Amino acid sequence: MLRIRRLKIDIATSNGMYGFETSFNDGLNFVASEDNTRGKSSIIAAIYYCLGFEEIIGGKGEKVLTSVYKSSIEDGENIYPVLESGAYLEISNGLETITVYRSAKMENRKYQLVTVFYSGIDRKGNSDVLKEDMYVHMQNSAVNKKGFHSFLESFLHIQLPLVPSTDDKTRKLYLQLIFAAMFIEQKHGWADILSGMPVLGIRESKKRVLEFIVNLDTLENEKRKDYLRARESSIRSEWSSIIKEIIVLTNRESCTTHGLPIHPKVLTDEDFLAISIKKEDIRLNEYVDTLRDRYNQLSVLKPKIVDNFDEIQKELNATELSIEEFERDIYKCRSLLHSENTSIEKITNNLEMIEADIRNNKDAARLRDLGSEISLMTSEDICPVCHQSIQDTLIPNSADMDFMSVDENIRHLTAQKEMLEFAKNSYFKNSSTLKVRIEHLESGLFTLRSLAKSLRNDLYSINENISETVIHKRLQLDSEITSLDRLNQFFTDQQSRLLGLSNDWKIMLEEKEKLPKKKLTELDEKKIKSLRNNFVNNLTNFGYKSVFNLNTVEISLDSYLPVIEGFDMKFDSSASDNIRAIWAFVIALLQTSNNISGNHPGLLIFDEPAQHSIMINDVEKFFNSIIEMNNSQVIVGITIKDIETREAVQRLPATKYKLINIPNKAFRKFSDSE
Repeated sequence: MLRIRRLKIDIATSNGMYGFETSFNDGLNFVASEDNTRGKSSIIAAIYYCLGFEEIIGGKGEKVLTSVYKSSIEDGENIYPVLESGAYLEISNGLETITVYRSAKMENRKYQLVTVFYSGIDRKGNSDVLKEDMYVHMQNSAVNKKGFHSFLESFLHIQLPLVPSTDDKTRKLYLQLIFAAMFIEQKHGWADILSGMPVLGIRESKKRVLEFIVNLDTLENEKRKDYLRARESSIRSEWSSIIKEIIVLTNRESCTTHGLPIHPKVLTDEDFLAISIKKEDIRLNEYVDTLRDRYNQLSVLKPKIVDNFDEIQKELNATELSIEEFERDIYKCRSLLHSENTSIEKITNNLEMIEADIRNNKDAARLRDLGSEISLMTSEDICPVCHQSIQDTLIPNSADMDFMSVDENIRHLTAQKEMLEFAKNSYFKNSSTLKVRIEHLESGLFTLRSLAKSLRNDLYSINENISETVIHKRLQLDSEITSLDRLNQFFTDQQSRLLGLSNDWKIMLEEKEKLPKKKLTELDEKKIKSLRNNFVNNLTNFGYKSVFNLNTVEISLDSYLPVIEGFDMKFDSSASDNIRAIWAFVIALLQTSNNISGNHPGLLIFDEPAQHSIMINDVEKFFNSIIEMNNSQVIVGITIKDIETREAVQRLPATKYKLINIPNKAFRKFSDSE
């Protein structure tokens, strides 16, 4: 819920302080004057500007505001230059009230800076009132803690969805887009339904906004589809990686794979059993068994030792020394690897803290550059990171020492970050090198132990008829058995991973099947039907005549905008009926949201809705439809230059609206007491 409670515009001139101040009620509020040059649109623009929604008007910053904010102000026949200007907007979410200040022209304050007072306008100057500086229209202002629109999202108790952007990423649905469906400004807003919506890089922005306001389940379904697409891509990638590893290692051992599914699938028991590795057309397990049989047959034979006993003993001693050396090296490498991994963990933690410090300092610098003077801690000798006094030091004569500014802090922290990232990369490289080294040492250790085993067998043998060729064959067989055992163990492990991915794939497919087959759920269809009925009822009430049979008007299931026989109904509408259609649709969104617990904040703004000489009876019906709505606030900027319009307003129930009359010029000179 959003309600505008008060607006105060301050304009400092060489002739003193000028401005405008008023309050707003729930329900219907008129900002009225007798002609169109009194400043109504300038007043309404201040509301947009304070909320950071001026892109709806057509740009960013003070350039969208009229000259009265920036250059000069007229007072009778006199013209005075504007020295400074800005606006205070008091808003409420139904529970809390805050005041938002944004400058339009100020020498040391940029337009991106927004100050939030945690009170109403009357109390904003009190010493006990908290205030906070934030920024708008800068990178991450919709997501960062100090971003005003991030704050406003939280203040309004809404949760903006992540939606696809034009750069194939997901971004928050910006508040400016949502309120463009509720704030209809004078110049661009009356061209078409939602024509004032700015271009902010959100794909199908109008559709996304309407889904959010009406709270369609399809938005959640789209997010679910995106998640499942990402999950599918992840499974495919991991599956492909496993297959490549298996193929590389089997080829290295001159083996072949059979029954290995290249692409993800749901593996049945039959599929799983069909996956195998073969060598010489024999399953790997069976092939290794044949090698063991041959090895065991050779083990029955004893090597000749009469002539070479000393040589065998010497070789065994050397082999055992090598084994001890390899074991020491492995232990040393593992210790170093543990040390490297510990260092990586410590550096990672330090990097996280430094990155947080950099963000805090950059936010402080950003607010300072915008002109903030609130909690400028470094100017008060307070560290913006740890909030301690800068003078807190054990070093003597600290008064004579220079302390780093915010910018110097940022440069210092950035340099620290770069140094730590360099160190982290070095530790990663060392870790990878050690892992490879350990793998090679373990492989060599296996070979040495195998050789030692063969040598011991030779020393204790008594058969003198066996040649050294037998020993060589046994060693060769032992090495091959060891390599194939490793391959077999690796293959078994990867089979388990494939089975796990197969189960994930099955779950993903089941989740995809659960997605609605139709574009909309039954509840969504009811919501769309409610929107269509409210829209058509409003068209009828407002005197829409361009279409003879309004039963042909539908809400497109592709865009959620009104169509006739699949075409934009604007093509069948006269200029005045196009205005009626905009009235009808904008109000229907609020009516539908109220009926089905949607996400509409309950605020509408119409600047000069009586366009193209619309009959006054239809304008009066438009006003009455606003009065009949519950849980709403509507601000209407209107020119009352003829007696018919004045009488139409006067015929409304006096207790149901507030008239903010601008008799001459909106911006007048304030008295000293004001």
